[in-house]
Amino acid sequence: MRRAFQDLVAEGVVYRVPGRGTYAREPGRYLRQLGSIEDLISLSQDTTMEVVRGLSRRVDVAAASRLRLDDDVVHTVVFRRLHGPPGGGVPFVSTTVHLPPSIARHVDGDAALQADAVSTHTVIGVLERHLGEPIAEAAQSITVAPADDAVAAAVACPRGHPMLRVDRLYSDSAGRPVELSVSHFLPEQYTYRVTLRRSG
Repeated sequence: MRRAFQDLVAEGVVYRVPGRGTYAREPGRYLRQLGSIEDLISLSQDTTMEVVRGLSRRVDVAAASRLRLDDDVVHTVVFRRLHGPPGGGVPFVSTTVHLPPSIARHVDGDAALQADAVSTHTVIGVLERHLGEPIAEAAQSITVAPADDAVAAAVACPRGHPMLRVDRLYSDSAGRPVELSVSHFLPEQYTYRVTLRRSG
C-alpha cells in the first residue's frame, strides 16, 4: 500500500501534506514527465495541436540569431495545444516555432502546419521525417512571462496573466540548430516534471 501511494505521488496523481494526509490533484491539470526527446515527441499521444497561424516566412532578428543564421529570415508557425477529449479539449499552451529556411522548405506544404489545421502531431515529429540527421538535443530554459494579447486569446486567460515560458532550441546530431520553440504554458492547467538521475 505504501509503495502504491509513493508511485501515485511520483506520477503526480496525488500529493501529500505532512501531518495532514494524502490528497488528489486538481482534475483537469495536464501532467507529463519529460526526460528525453522521445518524451517531447510523444506529446502527440494525448494532446491536440491547433494551428493558429500557419507556417510563413518572416523577419525575426532575435529568433534568427538564436538559430545561428546568417540573415534575419525565419519561418514561423504558431499553435496551441489542448488536452482532453477531441473537440472539447482544454487549451494549456501557446507555442511559436521558428525554423531556419533550409529546414522549413522540407515541411512547407505539410498539412499539419497550415492555418486552422487540427492534428495530434508535434512539430519535431513532423520535422524528423524530413531531416537528414535526427534531432539529438534540446537546450531548454524556463522563465516566467506575462501573457500578451495573442497568448491570452489562445489559452483563454487575461492579458498580463503570469505564464510559464519554456524556450527550447533543438539541434540535430551534427549540432546544427533545426528549431526554436517558445511556449507559454498556463500554470493552472499544466504541471512540469523532470526526473533527474545521478550520472555514472
